[in-house]
Amino acid sequence: MARSPKISFVRTGRDGGRVRLNGGPVATIRRLTLINFSPVPGAPALVGNEAGVPLYWRQYADHQDPERSLDSHRHLEKIGGGPGWLRLRATGATRSRSARSAFDVTFRADARGRVTLAVQARLEIPVGPGWRVTPQPDHGELAFLTLWPAGVFSPTGREPKRYQACLVQRGTRVESIAHHHLESPDKQRLKLGAGDRFAWVREDRNPVVTIGPDTLAEAGVCAYMWDTHFGLRVCRGELPVVLPPGTVRTAAYELGVLGRSAAARLQRRARLRSPGAAADTPAYTGARHDFLATFRQGPFDSNPAWPWQRAVMSGSPACVEFARDARVGRSDIYSLRLSHRAPACAAWQATTLGPAFGEPPFRRGQRLQLTAWVRMRGVRGRVRIAVRVHRKGRGSVFDVANYEVFASAGLRGGDLDWCEVSVVTPHLTPVPDRVHLLLELDGAGRVWFDDVEFARLP
Repeated sequence: MARSPKISFVRTGRDGGRVRLNGGPVATIRRLTLINFSPVPGAPALVGNEAGVPLYWRQYADHQDPERSLDSHRHLEKIGGGPGWLRLRATGATRSRSARSAFDVTFRADARGRVTLAVQARLEIPVGPGWRVTPQPDHGELAFLTLWPAGVFSPTGREPKRYQACLVQRGTRVESIAHHHLESPDKQRLKLGAGDRFAWVREDRNPVVTIGPDTLAEAGVCAYMWDTHFGLRVCRGELPVVLPPGTVRTAAYELGVLGRSAAARLQRRARLRSPGAAADTPAYTGARHDFLATFRQGPFDSNPAWPWQRAVMSGSPACVEFARDARVGRSDIYSLRLSHRAPACAAWQATTLGPAFGEPPFRRGQRLQLTAWVRMRGVRGRVRIAVRVHRKGRGSVFDVANYEVFASAGLRGGDLDWCEVSVVTPHLTPVPDRVHLLLELDGAGRVWFDDVEFARLP
């Protein structure tokens, strides 16, 4: 007679513990975050230890703020169990206790020893000032699940990225999202209801999320790391809302595994979701940029490719137009254009250089050079190119205030036919861990950039 699967829990602290199946590891919970989750015995983990699954509610933007994440006052306890199942309760709150979180987390093993994770999440606003929620354009503001499958992105750039697509299944309708790094509508505001599924696919074992009863979620896929955020929408416009005392929100989901053959059958039925006009975004190629290559037609694998990005640092974004010009170029007919109808500071920028993005590491004492050709019409202000550098130990890499900027001499005003500009950094020690390239217009008018080239010098 086959032995009934036994799931056990060993508590390691007030807010953590280990889950085991027949003595073997299944998952670890640390600070109310699920890590090292292996639903198939002996198989690699679907959730690693670099970015776990929060077992609490939060607003994803600025989630480090203790008033936006309900991971203060943490507590984890076992509340039930039996042959083949185990139930834990994870509770937390904002630091001020303006909102309270409770997640009932059930691990269940089938006869083959495969484990699924089911979560019932409850958000409650107690007596007090309420909880302020700010709009999130790409997914629901009240995030009850953030999942970053192990291997979907390599922070070091040394390992190949896994899961070359995502699938969205609503009833019999299946859609596919290609694995690229564009901020595009195919990844945003994915509406999911009870029984709908979201999966990362094209591996032997693929994580799949099934939305539970009475849950209407909006999901969004991060273009950078391919983690996906599932949340409830509460803001209906661009203004924040305050959830009043007595508010209760609930959500439910199940996390399991989908085999390669089952995922392949779904993918054969899937319709590809379109990235829309974002597919015309020029790609950063690492070579001299003539801006022929885009994500729609470029001669490269879109998985490791990264886009040239748009940034407006000051002024009204409505007065700034970013374009890949297909009529004006220096060596061909393509270039990048910035057009400002009113004074503003904006830039085309490449922010994905270095080992975190699959490139060789920067070396101690190395100099960095950026060269571009520039054309101007009716410019009132300054045009320049710049290298922006972050070094280890100097604050967060996600805050550009922690970067050093090395800029070319500015081109001032008027009209100018193609002119070469260049900037070379000093010898850089300590070694940079992030490098950005900027093609900038500070003022009004039109400017074109072409034949942009980045080089590492002794």
